[in-house]
Amino acid sequence: MYQRIVTFSLIFLAAVAQVSLAPSLFFGAVPPDVVLLLIVIWSSRKGFEKFWLWALLAGLTLDIVALERFGIDAISFLVISFGVAFFSERFFVRQRSWTFLWVTSLVVAGTLINQIIIGLLGVIGPGSLASAFSLRIGAFKILNNLIVFALIYRPIVSLRSVFPAEESRLIVK
Repeated sequence: MYQRIVTFSLIFLAAVAQVSLAPSLFFGAVPPDVVLLLIVIWSSRKGFEKFWLWALLAGLTLDIVALERFGIDAISFLVISFGVAFFSERFFVRQRSWTFLWVTSLVVAGTLINQIIIGLLGVIGPGSLASAFSLRIGAFKILNNLIVFALIYRPIVSLRSVFPAEESRLIVK
């Protein structure tokens, strides 16, 4: 129960920071996707089966906090969570070899997929389709996401020590 409260609190605080604080702090007035970064990190470590409900909840929470695009972020986060978990298992991201670099590439891919999904659904704002695929906005979005990812990766991964039972599995030989 404690783990669920902490996880939801982190998602909620990330959504609030993304909507209210991040737009004024980052390059090019393109805020980073803090909630998306949490989704990518946790999906790469836990897998889609264990995390899909949290991805859906994170998307709905972000939609509610942002007061726009209801359901679009939830759909996007489910697609990204599935893709990240799929490639994480194929490339053994959970095995600790080159983990940071693999997850960094998944952050870039997740950012691009999120922009494409939002852009195709035409919900970014005036001239949304054109701004969704703008090279400038895409480059700043990726840059800002990578900066925030580098800052939050280690603290989020270290939460595993707070929840040791979550990652442990009984292995029968």
